[in-house]
Amino acid sequence: MKNACLQLFFIFFMLSATAQEMYLIEETDSIQLFETYLSNTSTSNVFPAFYKNGLIYVSKYKDNFYNLFYSDLQSASIKISLGNRFQFGAAVIHETEIYFTGISKRMDTKGYFNSTIYKGIMEDLKVKKIEKLDFCDKNFSYTDPSISANGKQMVLVSSEKEFLHILEFVKNEVNEWEKKSVVFISHPNFDIINPTIYNENTIYFSSNIFNGEIIGASYTTNKNDEIVLDKVKRAEGVFNIYKIERKQGSWGIPIKANEFNSEFDELGVLFDSEKSGYLTSFRYNGNDNIYYFILKQ
Repeated sequence: MKNACLQLFFIFFMLSATAQEMYLIEETDSIQLFETYLSNTSTSNVFPAFYKNGLIYVSKYKDNFYNLFYSDLQSASIKISLGNRFQFGAAVIHETEIYFTGISKRMDTKGYFNSTIYKGIMEDLKVKKIEKLDFCDKNFSYTDPSISANGKQMVLVSSEKEFLHILEFVKNEVNEWEKKSVVFISHPNFDIINPTIYNENTIYFSSNIFNGEIIGASYTTNKNDEIVLDKVKRAEGVFNIYKIERKQGSWGIPIKANEFNSEFDELGVLFDSEKSGYLTSFRYNGNDNIYYFILKQ
């Protein structure tokens, strides 16, 4: 029976690989990495999300601006129009609801427009009834939404805490999003992108924060005239994938998910099972691209 199951899995995997035109391009002790239809046919493909039997993803292929596309992983991609609200950043769909990052009309103190999260209804690859989420404060930015498989949990990147951080929201009894927890607050001057929900208590994300050498620090004086540490500056590294878990109700510290990381930028990971999914990485052709992975451990 075990051999029969393994044979069925192998046949299913080979059929899937053929449909998506996947070819093994890298293998380590912990991971196999495959090209996909997207990495074979276009470039500058950035972080995806699941939709129907394929992916929605961001790309500026043959364009100077990023756009949102849908691919069934077998044929030419279809552009999804979001009007001038859409900006670079991940989008996610749950059932018919699509959430994406757009521009707010409010500028921050540095002269940049803040970002905000919009929700729309997806019908036949057209987005209708677009509206800003109520919890988005015009004085801060909100980007890169991710929704759980059951549609009841959302995480995103926010600037509410001065430094970029990941916020968790849950749907309440009247189907509205309410803030539940702060998952992680970054160090100053570092980015957080593309958080994804692996399960209720596990989140993956990409960041260029390097958990190593401290290269500078600033100090301040408290109300008792004592000198105290104010901010720490750490050496900058390339973007890597991190994993953070909640145990006994509290989020821990992010740990590098080394099975995904290389000397190149890794921009996000999306699981379709416990051991497989899609990795966006800057490898091989000088562009961000979407690859398929299978974990070996």
